[in-house]
Amino acid sequence: VFFVIEGTMSFFVGGAWIDAPQGSLVIAPAGTPHDFENRTSTRAGALNISVPGDFEPHMVGIAEWFRARSAADSRTADAAVHTEE
Repeated sequence: VFFVIEGTMSFFVGGAWIDAPQGSLVIAPAGTPHDFENRTSTRAGALNISVPGDFEPHMVGIAEWFRARSAADSRTADAAVHTEE
């Protein structure tokens, strides 16, 4: 569950990108490939609530994966699920 608290965020859910303005609620069901980014030139942000939150132990590896790549290389352009190399 994502709630856009400022600006407009773009979300990839269900095989498509959607633009969600402030106040939008976006739901990515468990197991659904998803991604999000601020595609605008203005500040944007979202509150994320994950239940159950079983992904937390993997956050170190997820953060390392993103640090090792450029922003362009880490985008979900075509629903590809990113995996550790």
